[in-house]
Amino acid sequence: MKIPNPFSKKPKPQDPPPSEPVLPGDLPEYFDAGRKVKAAEIRHLTELFRRRYELDLQIWRLRDSQPRDRSNVMDIMRRSDATLQKIRRTVQAWDRRDIFDSDGDWDKFKEIQLRLATGEKRVWARDPPWKDLENM
Repeated sequence: MKIPNPFSKKPKPQDPPPSEPVLPGDLPEYFDAGRKVKAAEIRHLTELFRRRYELDLQIWRLRDSQPRDRSNVMDIMRRSDATLQKIRRTVQAWDRRDIFDSDGDWDKFKEIQLRLATGEKRVWARDPPWKDLENM
């Protein structure tokens, strides 16, 4: 019987950590028939975008941190990635015209959806900031 060598396969450092289960508070709300998205909920979605941007700025400010200090940056990266996932889930769940009261709210939502779809959104677990510095 051959004993497996636990050191034979080393994980690649760029591999993202295993995904964690989605907590109930991070799941978008289900819309029953007749229930509409409120303006406050749209504002909350835009606040999530602001929070993600703020976290990304913190990550970029700390990108030169030494390997021993990266655990703090990795925590911020985890929160930023989680915020992006919550935004994506919400946008996907709201992609129905019938849950918006007005054309103005629908148009705002479609603009948010377009901005999310255009451009590459960085997933920090897969692409940490110090990876850019190593490639220089």
